[in-house]
Amino acid sequence: MSRPTAHSPGLAYNANGLRSLSLPAAVRLLADSGYAGIELSLNRQHVDPWSFTDADAAELRAVLDETGLVACSLATGDPLLLSERPFEPALVDADPAARERRMDLLRRAVRIGVRIGVPIVVFSTGRLTPGADPEEALRVLDRSVAELLDVLERELRAAGAAPGSTVLGIEPEPGFLAETNAQVAGIIERAGSDSLWLSQDLGHTVVVEEDALASLRHHLPVTRHLQVEDIAGRVHAHLVPGDGDIDFGAVGRVLHEEEFTGWVSVELYDHDDVHEHSVPDSRRFLLDHLPSLGGLDRAGARR
Repeated sequence: MSRPTAHSPGLAYNANGLRSLSLPAAVRLLADSGYAGIELSLNRQHVDPWSFTDADAAELRAVLDETGLVACSLATGDPLLLSERPFEPALVDADPAARERRMDLLRRAVRIGVRIGVPIVVFSTGRLTPGADPEEALRVLDRSVAELLDVLERELRAAGAAPGSTVLGIEPEPGFLAETNAQVAGIIERAGSDSLWLSQDLGHTVVVEEDALASLRHHLPVTRHLQVEDIAGRVHAHLVPGDGDIDFGAVGRVLHEEEFTGWVSVELYDHDDVHEHSVPDSRRFLLDHLPSLGGLDRAGARR
């Protein structure tokens, strides 16, 4: 069974692209398809932050144990969890009351992530409020990040989990206050915590950065998780790997040369209706182009 080792990242698939399935069914589909991991996602279909209980976490862990699949991340970026305006309110909203709604969601996510046992809980900054002062927004963001790190420490202690067994990750997103890898790296540096990391999204890097490969390489030392999808014409629309312009052979060389050992997770949130094809096609293409994903298939045979 393929598992990430000290020298090999694992391949996962984000469950936000499998919303027509129950979460146990999504776990079993990915396990049967040869994936090593599943990236969980806050949404009302799978991990509802307002109703997900410790019993639900135990049930999920049982299915993961049964299949051997690893829950490698919990993503908190569902656009409509808090309002009909995508991704609003933001973590950097100028209205403190609105901002608190996002903080409440993220506190819940941290608790759920720790109870499930995921290695990383990922969030984004959200958009700057029109007319707001960017410098003040960054100060607000830094305070919010510090609070979430405190929440993480408390939840790990309450769960009897080792420090660092779950960390936080910030994902750059086009159009958000932090939309580049360098901007997130700056937040990490200011926080000064071993529990805060970068969660890169390859497609986002291609959309917003002029030299995506250079940015990918430069920021791998602070990266714990890498989401992948293809992009065509630098338009922010997630495509099945191989259907766009990204040179995945070059990406694979970067990951191999830099000895990246984090998880690589396919994110195709708008491909649920064709997941019968996107799940196996993505895996097949990425195993061909990212050689550092490892040398064994789920049956234990050399690929």
